[in-house]
Amino acid sequence: MSSESESPTSTTSVQAAQTEKPGMFSFENLKSLTVLILIVLSVRWSIASPYYVPTSSMEPTIKVGDRLLAWKLAYDLKIPFTDTAILSWGSPKRGDIVVFKYPRDPDIDYVKRVVAVAGDQIQLMDDVLYINGKAQARVDHNNDRVVLEDIVDEKDFKLLYRENLEGLEHWVLQNKPEYRRAMRAWWPDVDGKPGVVPEGSVFCIGDNRDNSSDSRVWGEVPLSYVRGKALFVVWSIWTPKGEFFPRLRFDRFGKWLDS
Repeated sequence: MSSESESPTSTTSVQAAQTEKPGMFSFENLKSLTVLILIVLSVRWSIASPYYVPTSSMEPTIKVGDRLLAWKLAYDLKIPFTDTAILSWGSPKRGDIVVFKYPRDPDIDYVKRVVAVAGDQIQLMDDVLYINGKAQARVDHNNDRVVLEDIVDEKDFKLLYRENLEGLEHWVLQNKPEYRRAMRAWWPDVDGKPGVVPEGSVFCIGDNRDNSSDSRVWGEVPLSYVRGKALFVVWSIWTPKGEFFPRLRFDRFGKWLDS
């Protein structure tokens, strides 16, 4: 008599193991997110970072609403989240547009143009900039004021020039004489001696000369406060006076700030 062998099913069947996926707030995900945030912040601190410009002190070179990219490796490499440079290969030059910590409140960032470096003598006489006794030539540009069409400051009060700063031509705005307020046509004083930029610092001024709080007011900028060099406008937006909706300045997208 033959016997049939039965194959057990419920007790011997093999089931595939399933691995549970970590939840959204699992330790693994939080660790990965933390590492990513640290990398992003380190890049912004030590390599490159965008900046929004809310004031008109650099108009028309930099306009209100511009979003700039500052190159943090222009002069040195700083340890992330510190002002300690571990490598240095240069320093700001005359004409550079730099982002720096405001000397009176280091938690605030400013952007201005370097007009004088350590050891330079600087003076303004009748609104003309003198570096080491040499007048920096400027040319009247009021026959062509197109560049002022989308500035925020009162352009009807302004005179427009192209200034030649040690070979670098750039825009300069000056208030008409009848609209002079805080800033003076002479600095430090009429018939006074020129100022001398101390070692380890730079002298920074806004291109909108009569609407800029800068080194003429609060002194030189220590080199350790310089965050980087402003390279170009990433994108730009502004709201014309009397209008509700903002406009994009497409012609400023990617504009290099070399003048």
